[in-house]
Amino acid sequence: MARAADILYLGSVTMFVASGLLLSTMGRPALQIAAPTLSPGLGYEAFGGNPAGPIATLPQLYVQPQTPLMWALLIALWLLLLLDGLGQYLDPSDHGPHPAWHPLTLALAVGAAWPWLADLHKPLATLGALLMLTAALSGAIRGRGQRRPALGFLAGWSVALGTGTVATLIGAPLELTTPQTAILAILPGAVIGMIAQERLGRTLGFSLAIIWAFCAVAISTMGSNPGVALAAIIGISGMGVVLVRAAT
Repeated sequence: MARAADILYLGSVTMFVASGLLLSTMGRPALQIAAPTLSPGLGYEAFGGNPAGPIATLPQLYVQPQTPLMWALLIALWLLLLLDGLGQYLDPSDHGPHPAWHPLTLALAVGAAWPWLADLHKPLATLGALLMLTAALSGAIRGRGQRRPALGFLAGWSVALGTGTVATLIGAPLELTTPQTAILAILPGAVIGMIAQERLGRTLGFSLAIIWAFCAVAISTMGSNPGVALAAIIGISGMGVVLVRAAT
């Protein structure tokens, strides 16, 4: 049974990485981060034109990176997960009455599927993002003390992506831009991250992933709305405090 669990976990890691790699490199045209802000009541249509291309949503910035920093975050996640999956297959350490592989396998399986639904059924995709967030956090909490940085890193990335997806769903009827949605996502994400880090103890990869994600979003969007940088600084400061506390 234990061997089957290790194989199942490695399979879910492989499926998640393959899905993410395909989604991020499937040849779609480059997305604009956000339409430039002109002035109230004015936009592209006022000048007889349209945006040069489709505008990226906040979740797309994570799963279809548009900047080197966001690409680095996604590649680091993939590498950590692959190393963890292979490590558990070759030298299993995740055993006990409450193994981490149960929620982790669910998080990875759902995470491989729901981004493909974002353009087809936003509420269902948002539900998938929240399920992934919850399962990844549960797996990271169960895996405390196992010295597996991938668990905390996945949970941190899932928090950033999950809160961004919820903010996008809320912002759509309000016609919020990507930078405005980023502000709506960063602050609640930081609060969730600060609370979760207290439960995770010395799992430093969790806070590092969230801080990395906030930095990447701020750099991606600051050209169209500097307010994102301010929200990111607040979020990074809060996560930095709990990171130092966890490290010491």
